[in-house]
Amino acid sequence: MNFLKRFFITILFPLIVFLVMLVITRMKGVTYYGFTFDMWRTVLLRTSSTAIAALAIWLQVKNGRFDFSGGAVMVLSCILAGNICVTAGLGAVPYLLLCIVIAIILCVITSLIYIYGRLPIMICTIGVALLYESVTYLVYEARGLNILSRTDITIFGRMPYILVILALALVVFCVYNYKMVAGTRSKLLSSNQQAAVNIGINEPKNIIQTFIVCGFLLGCAACIHGSNNTVAPQAGLSTANTLFSNIIPAYMGMFVGMASVDAVGVVIAALAMEILNYGLSCIGLGAGGWQQIIVGTFMLAFYAFTAQLPRIKAAKARKARLAA
Repeated sequence: MNFLKRFFITILFPLIVFLVMLVITRMKGVTYYGFTFDMWRTVLLRTSSTAIAALAIWLQVKNGRFDFSGGAVMVLSCILAGNICVTAGLGAVPYLLLCIVIAIILCVITSLIYIYGRLPIMICTIGVALLYESVTYLVYEARGLNILSRTDITIFGRMPYILVILALALVVFCVYNYKMVAGTRSKLLSSNQQAAVNIGINEPKNIIQTFIVCGFLLGCAACIHGSNNTVAPQAGLSTANTLFSNIIPAYMGMFVGMASVDAVGVVIAALAMEILNYGLSCIGLGAGGWQQIIVGTFMLAFYAFTAQLPRIKAAKARKARLAA
C-alpha cells in the first residue's frame, strides 16, 4: 500500500497536466490529442531526450555546481563521434560509445581546469564552453554534423531504442548517487564542504568522479542530439541553450520525486512538460512567444506552490492541534 501511495503521488503531476490539456484541446476541437499511438510515441521520444539532459544538469546542480559547458560538450562530442563513424563506416553502437568516451574526456578536462585553475565554477565553465565551441569550427572544415539520412547510425534517436539510452542513463545516475560511496561524499561536500574535507574526503578526486558521470550522461544526450538534429558549429555560448532548454524538469524533479527519488522525479517532470508542449502544439501554441509565456507561467506557478508547501503543512498541523 505504501508503494502504491508513493507511485500515485509521483505520477499525479503528469496526470493532472494531461487531463487539463485534454479538456483544453477538446474545447478547441482537437480530437487527436489524448489516446493516440502517435501522440504517446512522440511524447515518449521527447521525454527521453529531455530527461537525459535534465539528469546531467541536475547531477551538477545537486552537487553545488552550475555547469555552463555541458551544451558545448554535447555539441562537440556528437560532431566528433558522428564524423568519425561516417568516415570509418561505423554503426550506431560505436557512435554511442564514441559520444560517451569523448564527452567523458571533455568533462575530465573541464574538471581539471576547475580544480587546478582555482576558478569559480561559473567563470571556469563559461570559459571552457567558449573553448569547446571554437573547436567546432576547427574540425571537419566547420561542416558540423548531419547524419539524419544514415538510419544505420541514428537508431538510438528513435523509438524504442531511445528508451534503452534513457534506462542506461538512469541506471548510471542512480548507482552513482545512491549506491556508490562517491555519490554519498558528493552530498556531504555540497551540504557542508569544510566539514566534509575535515573528515578526510578528497574533494578534487570527488569532483573528477562527478564530472566523469556527468560526461557519461552528456554523451548519451549527445548521441540523441546528433541523431535527431543537424548540428552546426556554435559560438557565443549558443550551446548553453542546447542544454539549458531542458533545465525546467531538472528543478521540478526535485519536488516531483519527493515521494520516490529525484531521478524518477526528473523523468516524470520531463514527461509532464512534454505532455504540456504537445498539447500546446495541438492548439497552435507550440512555438513562439505564447509557448514561452505559458511554460514560464506554468513553471513559476509550480515553484510558488512548492515553496508554500511547508507553510501549508504547518498550518494544517496547527489546525489539527487546535481541533484536538
